[in-house]
Amino acid sequence: SAPVSQVAERMVANAVAGDCACHHVVVQEEHGPLYGVLSSHDIVGALCDHELWESSPGHANPFTPPGTEDAKVQMTVRDAMKHSGRVFTCPPTDTMRDAIKVLLVTQQNSILVIDEAGIYGFVTTCDAVKCFADGVHSSTKIAEWLSARPQRVQKRMVDMDMMLSDAAAKMGEESVDHLVVVQPDRPEAIGVLSSLDVLMRTKPHAPLLRTMPLWKGPTIGDVLLEQAHLTEIYEKGFTLAEAATLLARSGRTSVIVETPRSGGASHALLTENEMLRAYLDGWEPQASAEDLLRTTEAEHAEMLQAYQVPPSICLTEAASVMLSAAEPGHTCHHLVVRAIDGQWLGVFSALDIARALHSLPSELEVAKTGADQTTVDMIMKPITTVPECRPSDTMYIALNALDIYCQNAAVVADEDGFHGLITARCALQAFATGYSKEEKIGTWVQSHRGQDGHRHVLLGTKLLEAAAVMSERSLHHLLVLEAPGGKPVGLLSALDVARAVVSINYHCPFVSLAWLRLFGGSAGVPVEKDTARKSQKRSVSPSAPESKEKRSSPSSMLHAVSGA
Repeated sequence: SAPVSQVAERMVANAVAGDCACHHVVVQEEHGPLYGVLSSHDIVGALCDHELWESSPGHANPFTPPGTEDAKVQMTVRDAMKHSGRVFTCPPTDTMRDAIKVLLVTQQNSILVIDEAGIYGFVTTCDAVKCFADGVHSSTKIAEWLSARPQRVQKRMVDMDMMLSDAAAKMGEESVDHLVVVQPDRPEAIGVLSSLDVLMRTKPHAPLLRTMPLWKGPTIGDVLLEQAHLTEIYEKGFTLAEAATLLARSGRTSVIVETPRSGGASHALLTENEMLRAYLDGWEPQASAEDLLRTTEAEHAEMLQAYQVPPSICLTEAASVMLSAAEPGHTCHHLVVRAIDGQWLGVFSALDIARALHSLPSELEVAKTGADQTTVDMIMKPITTVPECRPSDTMYIALNALDIYCQNAAVVADEDGFHGLITARCALQAFATGYSKEEKIGTWVQSHRGQDGHRHVLLGTKLLEAAAVMSERSLHHLLVLEAPGGKPVGLLSALDVARAVVSINYHCPFVSLAWLRLFGGSAGVPVEKDTARKSQKRSVSPSAPESKEKRSSPSSMLHAVSGA
């Protein structure tokens, strides 16, 4: 007995507030039998029935703009359509699996199949059901799927200046829920109009449909539960040699140490950067970790106060806080996880961001991050911006340069080419083994070659794959090679992964129609299925960060400096 207008309002409210893309309502008497289901397409059909709406008070002309008394003034398609920035696309060379993944992640009911050659049609949630029912393999190309089911693309195009009522009528005539909106003077796609878009605008003061939900990731508390080593706390009496050995073997970059206080036991964070300074300053390996921490107590108190987080914070937010901790002059990329009562629960590092990406439970969760679309060349530091030292330099000179310039990695190279990588972890290993600070860095690199396994990935490697390498081998830095056995062209750090996670959280990992129109060509002329041209799949992501500027070093030894 509910009026159709009330059903439309309920449907719009569900679409705005819900967490799914289902645009349906169940019709049922209170405590009575189920009558059926109404879809947004059904309501649009009712909108086009003038007699039905004329009998409903206050809704004589649902296509009149809100606040307009003149019933002759009607909304156009441009008033209701989803503009290009909110329209997600796939090229016809993608697979049905790719298309369905976009539908699930963006919580949309359709994606536009389009490329530089033109418009091919839509893939909808109904198509996904048909694929399942027909046993279509997920690796089937979208072009192949569309060619077997012609969609009459020309009949699904509407001019942006067309009356919204006429577009709604066209949906009913063609039995479709989605239309491509084109320019008045040429068939260039500029948006999409769905049956729900029509409902959104024909309801007075209707709120805008929510944007694509941003991925937040697991909470830090969940990550701590999965990785017990993040919560280890070591008792007083811990020596620097023991700390160096533990960190070097475990791949950790920090450890929580219990420190005695007059009011009882407290905790402090001992990082690999402090161990590096202790090695350079000549601290004895058997010295107490507590003594070292006392020398930096004031600095620790200020830093830890700023970079303590609750276990309820999500991964992307933690990455954002971590980036602020890694501002110029700071090399500590750690967050202390602390409960409301002040208890230390664990410590979280940039490498744990990579570990969290690597341990995501499903392909859909991975797709939400965009880590399967982003490649390392989008986020790496060009090799020309990485600090450099020569093989003839001593361990002291190389590690001291890292400390002075607040870096965690430097390239070892000379006229003969690239020799290796020196990192803060090298200081841990040198401290644990009593390696002399006066030994040549070239000797160190040669003797430790291969100990960390393969520390490189190739250009074009997916971020998710790079995160897996970092996680499995506990490596904070990976060299990016141009080709197998080739020279390095970039350096990827765990902090770069954290930066990418934050960037992806604010940029859709999929190609929108707006992006395609801006960078991919006109994408305007419809393509007939029997003459469709193959398109080259784009390897560029719209979420790619801006390239970093090359910066010169003030030192003759360090040829370039960038955050590592």
